[in-house]
Amino acid sequence: MLVVPRGTDVLALAAAWFPGAAWSIPPVQAGASGRMTGARFRGMAAQPATGSAGLLQLDATMTLHGPIALDADAARELGLAPRDVDAYALASADPAVRLQGAAMDLVTGWLVAAARRSGGAIVPADRARLVQPDPSAAVDLTLWSAVPMSAHEAVPLVRPALHGARIGAGEVPSQAYAPEGAFSVTAVFEYDGAVTVRADRSTDVPMVLSTLDWREYGPWAYHVVWQPTSPEELTMDQPSPLHVIARSRVSPGIARATAALWRAVGGSVVDSMGFLVTPDELRERASNIAR
Repeated sequence: MLVVPRGTDVLALAAAWFPGAAWSIPPVQAGASGRMTGARFRGMAAQPATGSAGLLQLDATMTLHGPIALDADAARELGLAPRDVDAYALASADPAVRLQGAAMDLVTGWLVAAARRSGGAIVPADRARLVQPDPSAAVDLTLWSAVPMSAHEAVPLVRPALHGARIGAGEVPSQAYAPEGAFSVTAVFEYDGAVTVRADRSTDVPMVLSTLDWREYGPWAYHVVWQPTSPEELTMDQPSPLHVIARSRVSPGIARATAALWRAVGGSVVDSMGFLVTPDELRERASNIAR
């Protein structure tokens, strides 16, 4: 079961990964309260927010049933912070078919990404272990633009954003453009690892870009990526305090560097989970300066 903050646009989250995602049965909003039915929601109290839940088709194999409105008390019972949330139950589109392998991995990956992106959680059927991915752990950003840029053009743009960085001359190709326009520029920090701005041309673009007009992005990918001093902590559910502090210091710089590139060449920004990052969100990320 996916649990997200009240009012989260789950269709937008689904469309970022599943091109055919759509409401096969749209939810109906109403003011009257109702009881939650079904084994997945047994024991939870519904709030008077949703008239009837809908059915969101992720792909040909999986659906989401919801939203089911849970109040702060119900959220607390699940182990979540006491706030109003919406719950969505994951189910097979065909009960006779058991999803396995790569298809199940895709759905599971999306559930984790959607929970992280929205600040929500995943509640297993037996409620044995609540999964709450940390939204702040996803710091890497990629700008997809139709405009190529050389390393010599990129360095003065990103250097003010990567405050205190040392950018080695060896990272900047001597020619105007590296082969096929690709380049890599790395800013090294004394305690916080390194941030690399890597540019390349690719036809393998994130699924979410297919939801945009083709003029809003391009094949040039400007990846702004953090390499911490202990890379293994990137995949830990509970990294060390030093890792968290370092991440909080580099994250605004990554956003500011990406914003500087975006102002120069335009395009659309996608986060490391495959979701669009709006200019407003980019500005908000850039302003979250660690103290």
